[in-house]
Amino acid sequence: MQAEKRERWMRLCVEAADEQDLNRLLKQISDINRLLHEKEMRLRNVRREATGYVVEAEKKAG
Repeated sequence: MQAEKRERWMRLCVEAADEQDLNRLLKQISDINRLLHEKEMRLRNVRREATGYVVEAEKKAG
């Protein structure tokens, strides 16, 4: 599913670069923004989980 989102994000960027219709461009930009926000949230969760694992490992080692 993440590969599908990446492909969608990339396709939207290519389409937006050539879009002449303002309403369609705004919709594409909105969609790109939403996909980037979803990616940011996924990355934050991954970092948070990784930090938790490091803290647990340090507790066990200490």
